Amino acid sequence: MRKILYLKIVLILLFTAIILITACFQPRSPLGSDHEIRVVADSTIWQQAEPILRDIFEKEEYVPQPEKVFKIIRADLNNYKQFKNILFLSTLDSNDPISTDINSRLSEDARSKVESGNIMFVRKDEWASYQVIMFLIGQDLTTLLNKIDKQRSDIFFQFDDYWKKLHEEILYNYKEQVDVEKHLLKTYGWMVRVPLDFKLTVQSAKERFVMFHRKLPHRWLAVYWVEATDPGIITKQWCISKRNEIGETFYDNESVEEAAEPVKAEEVIFLNRRALKLKGLWKNDSDIDPAGGPFRMYCFFDEQTERIYFIDMHLFSPDPRKRKLHYLRQMEIIAKTFKTNIEVKLADL
Repeated sequence: MRKILYLKIVLILLFTAIILITACFQPRSPLGSDHEIRVVADSTIWQQAEPILRDIFEKEEYVPQPEKVFKIIRADLNNYKQFKNILFLSTLDSNDPISTDINSRLSEDARSKVESGNIMFVRKDEWASYQVIMFLIGQDLTTLLNKIDKQRSDIFFQFDDYWKKLHEEILYNYKEQVDVEKHLLKTYGWMVRVPLDFKLTVQSAKERFVMFHRKLPHRWLAVYWVEATDPGIITKQWCISKRNEIGETFYDNESVEEAAEPVKAEEVIFLNRRALKLKGLWKNDSDIDPAGGPFRMYCFFDEQTERIYFIDMHLFSPDPRKRKLHYLRQMEIIAKTFKTNIEVKLADL
């Protein structure tokens, strides 16, 4: 009996040790929100670089309250390794303790590249999973600031692209509705990848309209299309008019709200197509349940199918604690999975 008891105790201790060892070697989950970037820099460098960094990352969108795409936070030097997004700033000619520590992390090859004019180095998952770390290092402060100014788009892209890849994984990693995707492709000639929690609530081949809905907060993603051969009819006012038609028919008399915030329209490239992207507000003046919120819409001509498509995304989230921009950006990830039956075949799904 004693041998059996002893064996059981040994097995339990061994099993516990394996679990603890495995946990130690697994990357920790990082702290902080996905849109927060911690900056590690000496106060002198931070003071000079702060305005341009805020200009690069803290772009505001009105939803309808202003929200920043990313938020810059000066890092606490005692615990910055725990966070998702980290940005190191230094110069090779600085001898303050923070810059010295940052520069010591450079390999000889990296230091040589800085001396040759490169300033940006990016690492992933260094101290935690789903973590992006950027080093911006110049030979001197003037060179660093000038290079940051010239490389604004590339610097922003590194964090923005990582955010999108992370949330694409969040949306689709667990399960997606492949049967629904096949149904869309077979019935309507197009598809989007459908995350598990988005429910197909409205569909009509006759009215050329399909809508998905997800709750908490309420989010709607809809695709509407018209047969066309002339992309020249796509204008800001025409798209607003079409969205009002959709709102009246399918969104319980919802309409575009231009009095509070004018609709912004910009030409973009959407999945290798020229498109008009609209950003604005919607409203529903129902006496019973008035509501409103932000919307985004892509309107584009698909030459191969001779259709103009509208991909409309909007949400209702009155809770001021929830970031509306977060959910709009997630829906844009879904929108950019759009494909026609010329681009993908049913057998490929």
